[in-house]
Amino acid sequence: MRSMKARFTLAGACVVLAATPLLAQQPAPSANRPMRPMAGMPMMDCPMMSAMMLGPAAALQSATALKLTPEQRTRLEAAKRQLDALSAPGMDSMRVIHKELMALAQQPKLDEGAARAAFARMGRVHTDMGLAMLRASHDVNGILTPVQRDSLAAIAKRQMSMPGAMPMSGMPMHPMPSAGAPPKH
Repeated sequence: MRSMKARFTLAGACVVLAATPLLAQQPAPSANRPMRPMAGMPMMDCPMMSAMMLGPAAALQSATALKLTPEQRTRLEAAKRQLDALSAPGMDSMRVIHKELMALAQQPKLDEGAARAAFARMGRVHTDMGLAMLRASHDVNGILTPVQRDSLAAIAKRQMSMPGAMPMSGMPMHPMPSAGAPPKH
């Protein structure tokens, strides 16, 4: 019995060791490939994704379908400008933090303290950006009628379900560099 267990353990280790070089040869994920939701979590269940898809840029993109009034359009444009102004410094900070983390990842020895500090800064920036997006989507709720809100939600759901689509609704995006590739800035 013991030798059978040892054989299975040895066989499993051999399979893992044999597969590792093959897995390492797989191409890096494409920046154009849509993000996959976390296991069991549709993207619209992500609060930030939902806030983005129901934010002022998304409403303005769907202006015709929503039959926006001139006043609604003006208010949404103001909300979008405000969100863009709040998001720009955060995106700049994220770029700097990404560069720092990429440099840390390239070092022969991990400086865990520096990495921890960078991730903590990233968390604070991410939180601030997320709150700005949530505030903006709440502002949109106050601008649109209930029928328009339902229509925007349906449009967002349709867009998110399209294969290969990950609409960003006007949010400035920074592509994450793939492992081993230098950051693009």
